[in-house]
Amino acid sequence: MIPVENEHSAEIKKLITGSYQYFDAGDFNKSRELLDQAHKLDFENSEVRSALRACGYWDQRLQSLEKLKSDVDRGNYLRRQWHHYQCSYRTGFNHPLDEGSARLKRWVHNTALTYYLKYASDFSDSEAILQAGRCRKALGRYEESITTLEEAVRMSGEEDSRLLAELADTYALIGESQSAKVLMREAMFLDAGSIELDEIHSPLFQRLIERLKRERDIGDPGFAEWLPVFGSIWGVLDIKRELSPVEYGKLKQRIYSLKNELVDGDKLGRLTPKLINHYFRLIDHYQFTGAGRPAVDEVLMEIKLLSPAIYRNYFE
Repeated sequence: MIPVENEHSAEIKKLITGSYQYFDAGDFNKSRELLDQAHKLDFENSEVRSALRACGYWDQRLQSLEKLKSDVDRGNYLRRQWHHYQCSYRTGFNHPLDEGSARLKRWVHNTALTYYLKYASDFSDSEAILQAGRCRKALGRYEESITTLEEAVRMSGEEDSRLLAELADTYALIGESQSAKVLMREAMFLDAGSIELDEIHSPLFQRLIERLKRERDIGDPGFAEWLPVFGSIWGVLDIKRELSPVEYGKLKQRIYSLKNELVDGDKLGRLTPKLINHYFRLIDHYQFTGAGRPAVDEVLMEIKLLSPAIYRNYFE
């Protein structure tokens, strides 16, 4: 006699497959109908039970979504709920639900993308275009994501660290590591602290973040500011460039300002790594322009005074 748990396995598999197709369309009522049928055939099936939980979660979110008025609010809501689903809710499942979650991911990001594009079209909003680029990246449409993000960079004036970091991450995902490194170093020089690290998905930059976690507490307010420092030291952000006269002047002014700020201490731990990163850029510039060893040594001495540990571990 065929064991009870295997008697309906083919039918259950068919019902689960059908329910996942409805996940793609965001039709959670029809998906639940099929899963309920599968559940009646096998109350203990972990995939069916987990899929029912996922279905219920997203059905509730869909109802809440319909109450929001703004397209950008709807897009943001979907992305927030996806993050919660992936990082918290899904961890309680008894089945990994890989296929079902992949279908849900497509529905969430395709739906959010539609909202962001409509809002961006209506209001010429660079933030909405950034989020559209993130949706395309999540969907694996990397070339389209790059085009979208480059448009957002142009709209923002090309000095938005969040946009540059996102663009760098997407270039890394298509294997364009040199462009990725240049853009990420620029982003982190502008304002490493504003970069949303949980939006960084490429192995190139994730490895840097994970390695730094072994050196610094990610909860430290200055964690992100140390990324370009150690990224340079470890050879991840090793693409250097010469500065224009205007950039060189601004760099010197910024170094002067940071040194003055440090007179009152570095309570949050952000100023020290930021100033070291500025010194690294100054050294790069001196090397490009052939300023000579004395100029470089002078900057290294400033680093030694600022952080003896960094100097001792990496420059002695």
